[in-house]
Amino acid sequence: MPFAYPFYLQEKIKSLRAERSRPADGSSTPQSVDENQLFYDAVGGRNSKNRIYGLGSSQDLFYAPSSNTIAHFSNSSHPNSQDYEKLQTELEVMKERMKEMDAMQQRMKDMENLLARMADNQNQ
Repeated sequence: MPFAYPFYLQEKIKSLRAERSRPADGSSTPQSVDENQLFYDAVGGRNSKNRIYGLGSSQDLFYAPSSNTIAHFSNSSHPNSQDYEKLQTELEVMKERMKEMDAMQQRMKDMENLLARMADNQNQ
């Protein structure tokens, strides 16, 4: 039953979107819906540990700390330069870690090959 909550969450978001995008009284134009606010409301806001389900450490990019207020940007705006710089820095760190992990993985493969050759030589 590990997939039950994500499915429920998806259905809850669909329901909230349909409810909130209905045209206002006397109008035929659907209202715009803030997807970030939909997600926040669907997951029930912050939990007892002040976390938002499914967002991990990126929650503060979308929601102001310790509140339900949409933080720096929503779907209709762009991230400010501070957020952009922070994300760029994180991206560079992650790329560097990936390079290190790739190099380590290659060294491990080389060691496995060496051990296999040594075992073959010993069996002959």
